[in-house]
Amino acid sequence: MREQPGYQGVVKGWIRVVAGLCVGLWAWTLVGCEASSDPVPLADTGETGPEEVAGEFCELYDVDGPYEVGVRTLRIDETHRMQVYYPAVEGSPLEQAAVDVREQMPEALGEALFDGQWRWMIEARHDAQVHENGGFGVVLFSHGPGGFAGQSADVLVKMASHGLVVAAPEQREWGLYQVLAKGAPAGDEALETLRRARQALEEDEALGEVIESDQVVVVGHSAGARAAAEMLHDSGVRGAVFWNSSTVVAVEDRSVMWIVGEADLLATPARVRSRRDMSVTRGRLVEVGGMGHLSSTRVCEVAGGPHALVARLVDEGVEVPPIVALTLTRSCEAATLSRGRAQEVVAHYTTAQALEAMGRSLPAEALGPDSAECFGDVVLAFEPE
Repeated sequence: MREQPGYQGVVKGWIRVVAGLCVGLWAWTLVGCEASSDPVPLADTGETGPEEVAGEFCELYDVDGPYEVGVRTLRIDETHRMQVYYPAVEGSPLEQAAVDVREQMPEALGEALFDGQWRWMIEARHDAQVHENGGFGVVLFSHGPGGFAGQSADVLVKMASHGLVVAAPEQREWGLYQVLAKGAPAGDEALETLRRARQALEEDEALGEVIESDQVVVVGHSAGARAAAEMLHDSGVRGAVFWNSSTVVAVEDRSVMWIVGEADLLATPARVRSRRDMSVTRGRLVEVGGMGHLSSTRVCEVAGGPHALVARLVDEGVEVPPIVALTLTRSCEAATLSRGRAQEVVAHYTTAQALEAMGRSLPAEALGPDSAECFGDVVLAFEPE
C-alpha cells in the first residue's frame, strides 16, 4: 500500500477496509448467510417493565458500575499486545481514552483516513492508578477474524466498572491489520494468544496483585468464541460467554451463556441453538430482537455505514466484489435495534454471567426470566440452563 500514492491508492485502501471488516464474517466464521427457516418466536414485553421490577434489579450491569475505569496497553510477547480495562482509583486527572480504528491499519492507509468517524471516546482513563481493593475477577475477550480488540470497548469498559479486570488481546494473525496489510488472515492463534495474555496479566506488577487468577471467564465474539470454548479446559477458568457465534460447542461442564441476535443473518438463532443443544452444558441463552452480528461493536458505524461506503466506491467507478458488499450490509443493516441499546443488553448479561461464574453474589433476578422485563423497549427471550 505504500507503493500506491495519491487518491487511487486511498480508493484501493477503502476496498481493503471493506474486505477487512468482512473477511471474518464470511470466509472464517463458516456459518453461512442464509436466514433461519425456523425462526424462534420472541416474547413481546411491551414498552416498559412492570413497576415492581423497575428499580429493584434493573440497570444493574447495563450502566456504569461503582468503579472508575483505567486502561493500559500491555505487551504479551514480541508481536502481540492487549488492552486491559480495570477498576481505577476515583477522580483520575489523566487523559480520557479513545478507540481509533486507524491504529489497526497499515500506516499509509491510516494516515489517509482523517475523518473523525474512525475514532470514538470511551469512559476510561489512560494508565489510571489501579484500585487498591483487589480481589477482582478476570475476563479475557477474543475478537473475531477481521476484527480488533477495541471493537467492543464500550461493553468491556462497563464490565470493568463493575469490578472486573478485562483483557482484550489483539488476535494479530487474523485481525484487521493483517487483513488490510496482506489481504487475508494468516491462521488462527487465538487460543495461544489468550493463554499468553492471561499469563502476562498475572505477571504484571500492578494488575497481577489485584486479580484472582483462579476466577477467569472468557468471552468470544463470532469465530473468536472458539478459543473461549477451548479455554474451558484450563484450570481456573470458570465459564464463557459466546457472542453471536454458531461455531462452538461447549464440551466442558462449566458456566456458559450464548447471546444471539434475532437479526443475525450469519450466526442465526437456529444455528446457535443447534450448537447449544450439542454442548455438554447447554447454559443460558439470550436472544435479542433486532440485534445483528456486529451490534456489540461499532463496526457498522465506521465511515458512515456500509451503504455510504459502498456507494462512494461505486460512484468512483470501483468494482466492489458482491460478496464483500453483501456480507457487510447483511451484518449491519438487518439490525433494527440501536447499537447502544444492544450493547446495554450484552453488557448486562455478560457481566452478570461472569460474576456468577466467579462465585460472586448477585440478585437472582439478574439472570432470571424476569430480567428480560428490565429492557422494556427490547424484544428479548431468556432461556435458563
